[in-house]
Amino acid sequence: MKNLKFLTTLLILSTFLFTACDKDDDGMDNDQELITTVQLTFTDGAGATLVFNVKDLDGDGGNPPVADEIKLKASTAYTLSVKFLDESDASHTHDITEEVQEESGEHLVCFTANGAMTAPAATDTDGNGKPLGLTNTLTTGNAGSGSLIVSLKHEPDKSAAAPCSTGETDAEVTFPVVIE
Repeated sequence: MKNLKFLTTLLILSTFLFTACDKDDDGMDNDQELITTVQLTFTDGAGATLVFNVKDLDGDGGNPPVADEIKLKASTAYTLSVKFLDESDASHTHDITEEVQEESGEHLVCFTANGAMTAPAATDTDGNGKPLGLTNTLTTGNAGSGSLIVSLKHEPDKSAAAPCSTGETDAEVTFPVVIE
């Protein structure tokens, strides 16, 4: 069990990227935005919500990110919403999710599930009917442990056979998962 926690921590530290690119329609790069927090909200059929975060308030370098352990019930259907936040200024939280939604054709939220975790399925789409991934569904299986990697891709080829392997990665975090 100690090895699993060590490996999970190592995976979290090695996969945590926290910059988001922002491009205008004219193709010009704007300043990169900081994504300090990836927030997942799971809601079950009874309306109970569970919120889990990975935070790196000082951005790349400095202190390592802190990841909540996702704890979900076995054999349960959930809706999942994803938020990307800049909480680097304690007096103001900037919700990057709004920009991802506005530029939905240029973004894709991707999930990689390992162990007992199942990958969520996107229920929202961009203006072209392609997946976006800010809202999702999933049904847990049997009890166990694993991990969930959440990636925000910029300018992916959503028509590709593996769209999550295309584009640039704006943010990528790993949550440890326990299904009870």
